Amino acid sequence: MKTVSVAEAIKADGLRIVIVQAMPSPWGVAAKAMIEHKSLDYVCAYQIPMSDNPELLAWAGTNSAPVVAWNDEPPINRWEDILLLLERLVPDPRLVPENMAERIEVFGICREICGEVGFGWNRRIDLARPPAGEEPGPFAQKYNYRHTEAAVANERVVALMAELAARLKKQKENGSDYLVGKTVTAADFYWAAFSNLVSLQPAEEMPVNPDARPMFQNTPAEITAAIEPVLMTHRDYIMRTHYKLPVEL
Repeated sequence: MKTVSVAEAIKADGLRIVIVQAMPSPWGVAAKAMIEHKSLDYVCAYQIPMSDNPELLAWAGTNSAPVVAWNDEPPINRWEDILLLLERLVPDPRLVPENMAERIEVFGICREICGEVGFGWNRRIDLARPPAGEEPGPFAQKYNYRHTEAAVANERVVALMAELAARLKKQKENGSDYLVGKTVTAADFYWAAFSNLVSLQPAEEMPVNPDARPMFQNTPAEITAAIEPVLMTHRDYIMRTHYKLPVEL
């Protein structure tokens, strides 16, 4: 992986991605893995956690990552826009099936993992949850933390994991190692990355900033109890088969 500064990424041609430095931020982890899966040439720059990142904000309209840019096209940061760009740049190997029924399944699963009120969104709410009696801190405020949403965040996470586990078991019965169809899709890449928000991979595979690792390992008991083995078996298979390990952060 070639790394550059944000300023250099802004000026560069070709494909650029900005990811969160030394953090298992799954939106960026998955996007970079899918870029590598398609054997695209790219350069990587870093968003600094809990910093203003003014250059990134001025360029992309956000100081969060991931941000992806292609040549002189405007930078993008929404998961579905990034996915569709990658499919346009290199249609094969596909991450979104041509078959319409499977395409709908992939986008539905990805939406529930990556989108607002989805798996990652709810885990982020829980990570930002302030101690009882305290006001939400800067991280929580950045993502519009609301107590009403936090009250059901873990329940939503458990519900999605149950659905994914049931799907994986059914797929296995049908002779497939993947969430949809018979080949790897974006849904598999996203689950593999986002699973780290409930069960963080070891440092030799996911070399997170050691100071931040305890935060990501502090998963609520009701979520840990709901992690069926098939979910982590699938994560490990996708990581070892379709990602580059250790993941470069």
